Amino acid sequence: MRLRRPELLADYMKANDFTQARLARYAGCSRQFIHLLLKGERSTCTVEVGRRIEEAVRVLPGTLFEPSMSPDARQSVKSDGTAA
Repeated sequence: MRLRRPELLADYMKANDFTQARLARYAGCSRQFIHLLLKGERSTCTVEVGRRIEEAVRVLPGTLFEPSMSPDARQSVKSDGTAA
């Protein structure tokens, strides 16, 4: 999953009284990882971590994170527009 905007995550953390450490415990990741997300030095995480972060700060799924697909996971499309 790809974080849409680090500032948005910071705003929701503040509104819900989450420190980096507390959010990390809830999401099942490290405090350092949350720090990197907030600084914009990391922008992706697993689907599970993204969902837990959104759940923790009480936003609808997809508010903070958007799905990101690796190039290998994308479905091939034929020239006529149908899936291969």
